[in-house]
Amino acid sequence: MRQLVIDILLKMAKMDTDAKELVAQVEAQSLLLAALLIQAKEDNSLTITETVQDAIVTASRSGELFLQSDVDLLLTHINRLLAVARYVEVKGVEREG
Repeated sequence: MRQLVIDILLKMAKMDTDAKELVAQVEAQSLLLAALLIQAKEDNSLTITETVQDAIVTASRSGELFLQSDVDLLLTHINRLLAVARYVEVKGVEREG
């Protein structure tokens, strides 16, 4: 019984470590995407936001393979990433000014 508890605790610890690793990867990707969006905006590519959102909506309407809940979830995450980009840009301007 003691070994079973130890095994369960070890598995839970590994799951926790894996989850933290995944969160770190997602956050790093968010910051990278924010930097890329800011750079693209400076290069006069002002329509990236609209292009990404339009592509998702168009793809979701093109077939029945996409569940609306999946599209909503994807758009929610895209909007969160875009919000990170706006936040980073605003804070960068505040720091410069």
